[in-house]
Amino acid sequence: MNISDSATNLLSSLQTELGQWLHIPGWIVFPTLIMLAAVIIDIALHFVLNRMERRLRDSPRRWDDPILHGLRLPLRWWVWVTALMVSLGVVGDHFGIERVNTVLSRLGALITLLLVAWGGIRLFRRLEQRLVFPPGNCHAKPVDPTSASALTKIVGAVMIVTLLLIGLQILGVSMSSILAMGGFGGLVIGFAARDVIANFFGGMVVHLDKPFVVGDWIRSPERQIEGIVEDIGWRLTTVRTFAGPPLYVPNAWFSQISVETPTRMVSRRLWETISLRYQDIGAVENVARDIRNMLLKHEEIDQDELITVNFATYGQYSLDIIVYAFTHETDWQRFHEIKQGILLKIRDIIDERGAELAIPASRIYLPEGVEKGTAEKERVEKESAEKEESEKDRAGQDDSRNDSAGRDDVERENVERQDAEYESEQRRTRQGTSSRTARQSQEGNRRTAPGPSDTNGDGEGDA
Repeated sequence: MNISDSATNLLSSLQTELGQWLHIPGWIVFPTLIMLAAVIIDIALHFVLNRMERRLRDSPRRWDDPILHGLRLPLRWWVWVTALMVSLGVVGDHFGIERVNTVLSRLGALITLLLVAWGGIRLFRRLEQRLVFPPGNCHAKPVDPTSASALTKIVGAVMIVTLLLIGLQILGVSMSSILAMGGFGGLVIGFAARDVIANFFGGMVVHLDKPFVVGDWIRSPERQIEGIVEDIGWRLTTVRTFAGPPLYVPNAWFSQISVETPTRMVSRRLWETISLRYQDIGAVENVARDIRNMLLKHEEIDQDELITVNFATYGQYSLDIIVYAFTHETDWQRFHEIKQGILLKIRDIIDERGAELAIPASRIYLPEGVEKGTAEKERVEKESAEKEESEKDRAGQDDSRNDSAGRDDVERENVERQDAEYESEQRRTRQGTSSRTARQSQEGNRRTAPGPSDTNGDGEGDA
């Protein structure tokens, strides 16, 4: 006789005694009492566990609150599942349903495994929070988010695999069959999902080696990856680029490329080239010395690192001074503010020494004869230009005088034309008057002229 048979006999005898005492069939009374007990236990667990969880939130230990948080809801559900399975078993036995106890026992065991998995997930999530953000009165050091996430994920994966194997064994699957099938199945699955497996192990390596953690700024010139790490999963790592969109990088890449982590730098490099004119070659040494003294006194410059200010080379159009130093500040925005202040101070030093910054320029040297010929040509061209300009000015003045003279001529012609018309009118008037006077005088002469006899005598006497 095993434990299951003993429990079944005990429940049967208890059911019979309750039925005789209450004069109600036992298969009705017993399940009712079991469900009533489940209600009482659930209410008691609700008040007790909630109060304990509130009190344990201030505990200096990291484990108290996560354990209670993981057990609270799954334990209440397990009470109801157990009560329901027992009640169904009693009813099934009364009606003579075969193998009801076997089915219900296996179903209850599988549901219990699911509740254990649920409780474990709740436990590990709360524990991850407590590892990263320990209670205020806890003396333990905080764990970085990447390590906490890796720990909870690995333990959670082991728990899920273990519960899965137990569940298969409860269903009657032989472990030797599982292992035999796992050899061939693992080979097939490994060949088909080699990229997924490579990403899985790549994520595990990232979690163990920690070349970067969540919140780090990383970049890889080989793959054009640059941004802030937001999450490190088992298959992908999420990187928030500075442009805004997220970038999802397969974990297998990190075992094939080099990755820089600028977040972990202890100082940031300042490397500039200051270019002076060739005319200021006498001031180069003084300018370099003043810049070096300024950096040695600057509070933001790391004096433990190398500080170099030297005349470096003769450039194509400038004298180049190299400025090399490191700042204590590693923040990108703050570093550029410090860099701006240093460059402005270098400008003041250059002005104080009477020098100037160089700009790209070229100087052409010509032979003496070519230079004189060029100068003579320029002088002739200048005189020609001045002559043309003066001729244009005179032509403009002549044009203005011609315009005024033309207007005077037009007015004079108009006046002369009017005078001519007036004189012509007067002439016609005088001519008409004189012609009338002539006609009148001719008529008068005809009236006073002598007769024919007088004319002939006069003529003959005269002859």
